[in-house]
Amino acid sequence: MKKIKFSKRLLISALLLLGGNLLFFFTIWLLSKYDQIQLDQVIFQMKSPASGAHKNLLTSAFLRVGVFGFALTGLEIFLYLLLSGRLTELFKKSRKYLGYCTGKVCAFFKKTALPFSSVMLIFSLTLFSVKLDVFGYAKELFTESDFIKENYVDPSTAQLTFPKEKRNLIYIFLESMESTYADPNAGGLVTENFIPELSKLAEENVHFSNTEGLGGALSYTGTTWTAAAMVAQTSGIVVKVPLSADTYGGEDEFIPGIVSIGEVLEKEGYNQTLLLGSDAAFAGRDSYFTEHGNYNIVDIVSLKAEGRLPEDYLEFWGYEDQKLFQFAKEELTKLAAQDAPFNFTTLTVDTHFPAGYLCPQCGSEYEEQYANVLACSSKQVYEFVQWIQAQEWYKNTTIIISGDHLTMDPEFLADIDENYTRTIYNCIINAPIEPVQETNRQFGTFDMLPTTLATLGVEIEGDRLGLGTNLFSDQKTLTEEYGFEGLSEELNKKSVFYNNEFLGMQQKSHLPQTAE
Repeated sequence: MKKIKFSKRLLISALLLLGGNLLFFFTIWLLSKYDQIQLDQVIFQMKSPASGAHKNLLTSAFLRVGVFGFALTGLEIFLYLLLSGRLTELFKKSRKYLGYCTGKVCAFFKKTALPFSSVMLIFSLTLFSVKLDVFGYAKELFTESDFIKENYVDPSTAQLTFPKEKRNLIYIFLESMESTYADPNAGGLVTENFIPELSKLAEENVHFSNTEGLGGALSYTGTTWTAAAMVAQTSGIVVKVPLSADTYGGEDEFIPGIVSIGEVLEKEGYNQTLLLGSDAAFAGRDSYFTEHGNYNIVDIVSLKAEGRLPEDYLEFWGYEDQKLFQFAKEELTKLAAQDAPFNFTTLTVDTHFPAGYLCPQCGSEYEEQYANVLACSSKQVYEFVQWIQAQEWYKNTTIIISGDHLTMDPEFLADIDENYTRTIYNCIINAPIEPVQETNRQFGTFDMLPTTLATLGVEIEGDRLGLGTNLFSDQKTLTEEYGFEGLSEELNKKSVFYNNEFLGMQQKSHLPQTAE
């Protein structure tokens, strides 16, 4: 009986130790791979499809978390067995070891298995909690707010007036594209303007900035990774990830209660295509764009199925931007030939972390690979825009270029001035209206929903949709009304309205009800 009790105790200790080691290496891996990683992003990725993830990222996670975690646990268990005198059978010919096993030190180590494994688990939990602000997340999870309910404008019920001749929309999401890359004053590795062509486009067209110069949108929690960024800019909301919610793609719906620009344009007769340089299933993006707008999905999977890419083709996350822009031209030509307005949305991939993808078109003028990739992306986007402008259908087409989120590369911007405000790039080309104020605007990426519709000549009653404000108007954004910190605090709080209306969770509010 005593032996069975000991075996259970040792097994529990080993499991606690393994859990602590895996969590420790997982935390270290996250911090080394992602810049400013947030808990909601980690939870979202655990709940959404992982198919199509970059193979190097998965391999890195497997090696640095799984292999290291199990290897360290095995070593620790062996050392424990050795120091606690449980390997007498293995070292039965060693008088020194047999003598050690009868001493006080050995007796001490016999009692340390459970305490040591518990300490390791507590240490790892503490490290994870501090680095990913688990306590802040938990506090917000239990602090309820009606802010989203009071400020959300449903696009499906808002009064939207489209022009008689509907305009085409080309929306280009640029992976991790910050205005920071153009500003040597940011410090660190940004020694000159790495994106001169994108800067030129911004200067010559409409560019909303938080400063007098090149700037952009502020980064809010729930918009900081690609899937969330695309949802924010097309639906005007932040992505909130309650622990019990599962509607983020895969077999389930993707935030079924929201209304996106895709659904608005679908009702107006638009043909819609989403072109990705990776697997659209990753993070549930295919679910989102199919359910919210019935987009035609063109990704590495469909391109291989159509024979437009070899079956065994794989570069970086799927295929490189050099091919993406060629496919974009082909898809746009097909859309333009149809007797309907179109919404073409695409997402570049070469500037994804870590360090980006260096294609044959990229130069080598900079020491840092990422700088060369950024410069290359800037040139390719500019050339693509020039091609669009040369097409007959361009005169009735609006082009929007927007970064999806701030870069996640943990090294490239690590040493910039801590007081510098990093912002997400934007540029609007060939809009039929002029902005009231272009500079010194404080806004988030969710403001792009009403702004985008405005660039199509749509009149929006009240100039607000979702949580966003039409930046062409003189209406204040929520950021300008409440400040970045104040708005962040409210958006991060638990919203029963969000959980019920968008996620379908059917929760009860504990806030006092007010007469409406």
